[in-house]
Formats: sequence, structure tokens, C-alpha cells
Amino acid sequence: MKKKVALLAVLALVLAACVPGVKKPEPPQARVEGFDLISVDPFSGEARFALRLRVTNPNAFELPLLESRLALTFDRARLPFDLPAVTLPPAGFEVVETRVTVPLTESAEGVGKLLRGEAVRLRVDGRVRVQVGPVPLDLGPFTLFDETVRVDLRFAWPRFELDPQQSRLSLSGGRLEVVVGFRVANPNPVGFYLRGPVALRVGGRSVAEAALDMPLRPRQTGSGALAFRVDLAQVPGAAAALVSGLPVELAGAVRAEVPGVWQTLLDVAFGGRVR
Repeated sequence: MKKKVALLAVLALVLAACVPGVKKPEPPQARVEGFDLISVDPFSGEARFALRLRVTNPNAFELPLLESRLALTFDRARLPFDLPAVTLPPAGFEVVETRVTVPLTESAEGVGKLLRGEAVRLRVDGRVRVQVGPVPLDLGPFTLFDETVRVDLRFAWPRFELDPQQSRLSLSGGRLEVVVGFRVANPNPVGFYLRGPVALRVGGRSVAEAALDMPLRPRQTGSGALAFRVDLAQVPGAAAALVSGLPVELAGAVRAEVPGVWQTLLDVAFGGRVR
């Protein structure tokens, strides 16, 4: 099988050389014109980026590039990279848009750097297939580009609001159970877990605490509930609150966390009336 492949490669070069005016071209070069974050999703285990390349033809003749698979160096990770088909004009260029998808298991360090505003090395090398004459040729191996890139992540804090439909008060064993339902909107392209202690405040006093641990996907809204058991002596008018509703506030310092990749601290504070 290997002998057949080698023979076909030699034949391709011979045929290309036999076509009048056709010679083996110089490989294209590229530079990064845009590198933008699409999403980081710890629940799918992938980070996705939009990559825009200015691909230049160093030859004085048109160069049709066929779809090619090369190798991508993303920080310290080595991953496959697909270059779309494009026809480059003589001594000219085309802007090519493609996607880079990296598994978090292999590129956690690099993705973490980007989310912290640091630069990451991006390099693509290998072989490209071109159509010159009657048969396609492989050019390379060579380096298509080797640059450092950053992303502009302006992290917006999640928006919390109390959900009255999922909230309730009840008495049990001489204690007041307060269940606070809530919704959280994540406006960011980064998904994460929200984790940490949240205090229940009544009348400006912290009367109980619960642990928040919920997943929040990129640019989506999630819902949750926290249950607190409160000593009735700490809540004056508890019996009346069962009828009229209890004004509460939830507050705490919690982490927005992509495990093993990135995290940031958030001050959570929201409230409403629980009936």
C-alpha cells in the first residue's frame, strides 16, 4: 500500500512537470487577522474560537488550495487543524474564516491563559494540497503561520433574581424552613459552575447559610433553589410571615469556576418576598 502511495506521488509530480507552464509552486503563507472566543463550555468539554486568516499566494499564478488537514499547536497542545478550500489569486491573498475547537482536557492551561487576558502561541504547520495541472499535489511540510493571540473577554456578572413560583415558607419541628427559588442569566460565552456559601438575611441579619453549587452554560439562563432552616426566635413575626410573606436577601461571595481552567469571585446579592 505504501509503495502505491509513493508511486502515485511521484507520478503526480511527473505529470505536473509535463504540463506546459506548470511548476511546483511555493507554499502559501498566512497571518492571523482575527481570533475571537465563541464559547468555553465545561459541560461539553470544549472551547471554540473563530479564526480569520489572511492567506497569501507567493506565486505569480493562481493557486487553488484544496481542503487540507494540518497540525495546530495551541499553547502546549498539539491538535488537528482543517484549512478550508480556497483559490488564491496570482501574487494575491484571500481572507479565510474557519473554526478552532480545542478539548479542555488537552488545552486547559492555554484556555485558562486566554480567559485571564494572557497571550497564547498559535502555530499551524504540515502539508497542504493544491491543484496544479491535472492532479493534486502536496506542498510541505512547512509552517503556515506562527503567532501569539489573545481574546477580549469582558466578563459580565451573572444576573440573579428571585423566583416567587419556586419559593416557599413552612414550619417544621419548631423551625422555619425558607426555600428560595431563583433564576440566573449568564450573558457570557463562558459556561461555569457557581459554587460557594450563600447567607440568608432577614431584617439585615444573617440567620442561616446554604451551599450554592449549580452549572450555568454559556449565554443561557438556569434555575435553582436553596433551602434554609431558621430558628423561629431569630425571625420576629414568623407566624405572620407565613401569611403575608417574608422579605429576604441572599448574599455571599461565590466562585464562577471552569474546573481546572479558570475561576473568578462574584459578590452575589438579590432578594424579594417569600410566601
